[in-house]
Amino acid sequence: MPEDLEFDNQRKNEEIIMMDRRHPWVLAKSGLVMVLAILVILLAYLFVGASLISSIVLVAGLIFMTIYGFIRWFVYSNDIYIVTNERVINIDQNSFFSRRVTEAELNNILNVSYEIKGPVKSLLNFGDISIDTSGSDKNYLVLENIENPHFVQEKIVALQKKTQTSSGSSFANKNIVLN
Repeated sequence: MPEDLEFDNQRKNEEIIMMDRRHPWVLAKSGLVMVLAILVILLAYLFVGASLISSIVLVAGLIFMTIYGFIRWFVYSNDIYIVTNERVINIDQNSFFSRRVTEAELNNILNVSYEIKGPVKSLLNFGDISIDTSGSDKNYLVLENIENPHFVQEKIVALQKKTQTSSGSSFANKNIVLN
């Protein structure tokens, strides 16, 4: 990771280990919708003929598809996850004006698992990563459509173990006194 890379609310000594987006395949559905809509508009234009109304519909349809494509690209490019030496952060851009940021401290992580479901995800090697945490009402964080989820899962687990051993917070290293 380049050292000059930063993000909002980054802590003083926090280093970015990984930062990435969802797999590009998530744009395929939007792309297919756009191509089909433009194809239908163009076919209707060819069969109906060039009139004022059909020209207005064609231009309006192309403008709508351009706006739709921009919004889908904006959501994709702003939907990222960040793995640092202290936490995992998921910035989930749901729409143009809707963003949800979730984070899990590495020392609160209990379990990290991944799932690759379906033939397309298996062929293109992307899936979802679930991170179970302690100390919150919603005890998990899900990173959706992550490229190479096995590698990312291993990286998070290694960082989590390193954090636990360096802070001495590993359950196995604690002395428990019962009265």
